[in-house]
Amino acid sequence: MENNFIIENLLQQQEGTRIEFKRKADKGTIAKIITSFINTQGGDILIGVEGDKKIVGVEDAEKLCAAIQKMLVEDIKPIAPISAQVIQYKKKELILISVWEGAKKPYQYRGKIYTRENDATKLSSVDNLTALIKDRKNADFHWERRAVLGATLQDLDTEQINETISYYKAYRADVNITDAEDFLIQMGLMQHGNITNACVVLFAKKPMRFIPQSKIRLTIYPATISGNNFLNDKIFEGNIFNNITEILNYVDITFGKSITVNAVLRNERYNYPLMAIREGLLNAMIHRDYNSVNGFLQISIFSDRTEIANYGGLPTGIKISDLKKEHSSILRNPDIAQICFIRKYIEMLGSGTLRMISDCKKNGFRVPVWTDKENITTVMFPALTAVSKSNEGVSEGVSEGVNKLNFVEESEGVNSEINALYEAIEKMPGLKVPALAELLNKGVSTTERYIKKLKAANYISFIGVPKTGGYFIIKGQK
Repeated sequence: MENNFIIENLLQQQEGTRIEFKRKADKGTIAKIITSFINTQGGDILIGVEGDKKIVGVEDAEKLCAAIQKMLVEDIKPIAPISAQVIQYKKKELILISVWEGAKKPYQYRGKIYTRENDATKLSSVDNLTALIKDRKNADFHWERRAVLGATLQDLDTEQINETISYYKAYRADVNITDAEDFLIQMGLMQHGNITNACVVLFAKKPMRFIPQSKIRLTIYPATISGNNFLNDKIFEGNIFNNITEILNYVDITFGKSITVNAVLRNERYNYPLMAIREGLLNAMIHRDYNSVNGFLQISIFSDRTEIANYGGLPTGIKISDLKKEHSSILRNPDIAQICFIRKYIEMLGSGTLRMISDCKKNGFRVPVWTDKENITTVMFPALTAVSKSNEGVSEGVSEGVNKLNFVEESEGVNSEINALYEAIEKMPGLKVPALAELLNKGVSTTERYIKKLKAANYISFIGVPKTGGYFIIKGQK
């Protein structure tokens, strides 16, 4: 099934600090193990598997899974992201429960604190408790929880907060929230009357006003290297949720879809691995180092690849090779990650890189390659590009995606070139004449002539001021 690769990966591991296999679902035992995982390095419990990794399955798995998650969310304090789901594997239903290492230690189940030592769950000793409390104090001084001077509730996007509250109530049915401010306080995003850095990144209307390095830049280059010559360059300045939506919409237009018609059936296929790009973008947004004023998140689309790079190297203890297997998920920004989990932007804890690899393989794309150099983590998608040397990405599929524009006074060849220009503007809105001319391999004057015809026919318009504006398709025109 869809997540079989996750199970295969887990079954290759041995029980230890971060993983345990259980034949049956004893709720009390599971709660103790999960609490110990949260207090240690995070981890996974796979239910329906014997110690020797024999698959036995779980009866009535969906109902049991929902009951276990409800119990864990309500009985483990403080609140922590806990992912529980049913996965079919070899015609058996298994339950996978995953957690991150917690940022608000010590966590307790029914008043007792548990930690993990190798493959054993133990009541916390005095020494362990002291270490957990020290971890909690250190976390309270983390960048995410520092106050943002001058920020008030009026600077926040109330609509996004209320939507998050709805998700939170669905995740934790026993919660009591009076208003947006109460929710922010409960989630640690407002402390001592002050808005935190994490809150600004998540919910501010204009986060760059307080945290300039929170912006995201997306650049499309016509060649294999970066430089001052580019086809499009766009800055995204919103909060995390607005940025995710806007960037994915932009990427969707940039890469486009392939359309085939088989008899009367019309099939659409993304020209890029949608889930992998989404996961790579989320990983970068959640794990980036916002603390540094030099921090950045750059999406670069070259003529032979696409890269997502963020300032902030891999956490200590994680290597590039670990990203291709089950590994610890050490969070640089746990408060931001927790809200993204509640909003269901993170579907499974600790498996993002594995899901990226699987998505690329399943959809016929080359698997991503990660690098970690000079405190910059980059994921590169080979051969994923919006521009090809022969401009195939611009000219192919015009008859499918766009009704052909017919200018009777022009030759058939010119009509084709005008259609290619229209297609280019539709896929990469906001380009100016020089970039369009280079993209189509035409002279500037010729491109301007074609643009004039499209404008006269009311298909496109120039939006913005001359210095920063560009050409866009008029809505509703085809």
